[in-house]
Amino acid sequence: MTTSTAEAVLHEREQNAPHAIERKPEQRRWSRRIAVDLVGFADAAAVVAGGMIPAIVYSIGGGLEVDWMKHLQMCLVSAVIVYGCLKNFGMYDTERMHDLSLHPSRLAASLGITFLAVLGLGLPFAPKEMHLWIWYAVWLGMSFTLLLDVRYGARIVLARLTRNGAFDTRVAVYGSGIVARRVEEHLSDPSIGVRFAGLFDDRIDSSRTANSGPEIAGRLDELVRMARIGEIDRIIIALPQSADTRTQQIARHLEHLPVSLHIVTHIASDLVEAGPAHRVSSVGTVGLIDIKSKPLADWSRIVKAVEDYVLGAILLVLFLPIFATIAIAIKLDSKGPVFFCQRRRGLNHRVFEVLKFRTMHVLEDGADLKQATRDDPRVTRIGRALRWLSLDELPQLVNVLRGEMSIVGPRPHALAHDDHFGDTVERYANRQQVKPGITGLAQIAGYRGETETKEKIERRLALDLEYVNTWSLWLDFKILALTVLRGLCSKNAY
Repeated sequence: MTTSTAEAVLHEREQNAPHAIERKPEQRRWSRRIAVDLVGFADAAAVVAGGMIPAIVYSIGGGLEVDWMKHLQMCLVSAVIVYGCLKNFGMYDTERMHDLSLHPSRLAASLGITFLAVLGLGLPFAPKEMHLWIWYAVWLGMSFTLLLDVRYGARIVLARLTRNGAFDTRVAVYGSGIVARRVEEHLSDPSIGVRFAGLFDDRIDSSRTANSGPEIAGRLDELVRMARIGEIDRIIIALPQSADTRTQQIARHLEHLPVSLHIVTHIASDLVEAGPAHRVSSVGTVGLIDIKSKPLADWSRIVKAVEDYVLGAILLVLFLPIFATIAIAIKLDSKGPVFFCQRRRGLNHRVFEVLKFRTMHVLEDGADLKQATRDDPRVTRIGRALRWLSLDELPQLVNVLRGEMSIVGPRPHALAHDDHFGDTVERYANRQQVKPGITGLAQIAGYRGETETKEKIERRLALDLEYVNTWSLWLDFKILALTVLRGLCSKNAY
């Protein structure tokens, strides 16, 4: 079975039983990276407070004047230096966050380095030498005390959350042979913060189902289903080196999922060199080749969500007068509703109804759906102008606020076109690892409108995957700016 055929089968299963995808809500968990970054932010805040509190006390109690702007700058510089020192000392290690060490000696060393770096900056007391040394002693003592408090509190909170599984990375292993069993044994170590999701394999014979063999949690389609509904964070392909062809096929089949994907390279000391295309990492003592990382993870996911909801709400309010004008024009131009809803696939292949201004005399949404072509007789007079100016897409701001779409992302296609492109172009499903967008990298590059050739589909897919793999807030702003400058009035919009 080819990759596209297998994906089509999975899509058909989802359509026949959509409740199976939505029945089990995703368990709320915390990002390790975000948790450790928050500890770092608290450390920096402790250093700033350690400098500001003594200055406030001396200013009020001693009546001494303080250059507050200069003093605040000194405190901020100190916080940055302390954070850099602690990071260099390995005190923001996500793999050992459940045992966050206090290390008073490292805290003191960081403050000592900071003391030498900012010596003479931001002093609230200049006239008397005694005041100078008293100030530094109080500042260092206060900062050290607050840092210890922060680290102690963070250690208690993070250890408790870790015990409750708040940071567990849910790992599934594909394979059921010797390599997979060894990986399962290593992943059972509770200190690495991994929740084992089970072994999955399609080749289950009598020897593998014997009492001595591992218990198989499901086949490949079940692994895909669990990954799509958010029950898995990482997938490790643990097949023997002799099965390199099968490993490649499985990796191709799984790479469209919004999870981190790895191939076992070694156990403990069985090291191999990494190829030029992939990095080598590990989970505990299990060596891995990283095929891909989970897109929009940790802070990226939060930043992207804030961008969508804040910017989406602002744009929706600003465009309300335009909405009203377009609605009136559509009603005066032709019979039919103002809005047009069409089913499309979003993140993890979830089907939703995209909202657009009606631009045609027909409301098509089925298995036989023709793309709009140049001088298409189905397009109304107002619809032609709306398509040319891309204003027909504005109602999708509502989809953004519903959480179904993003401002920027791969453009969603109608279900019929999705199925056709999936059968035509390999790796097409990989674009659905993130939410679809109102505009995207492919659109500003001129790849919008009709895709009558395979080459156009492939080029659009390549740009969509480039966006998924290289996302940044700056890239989103760049795409939005170019959408306004040259994305509108496209010659391919008809």
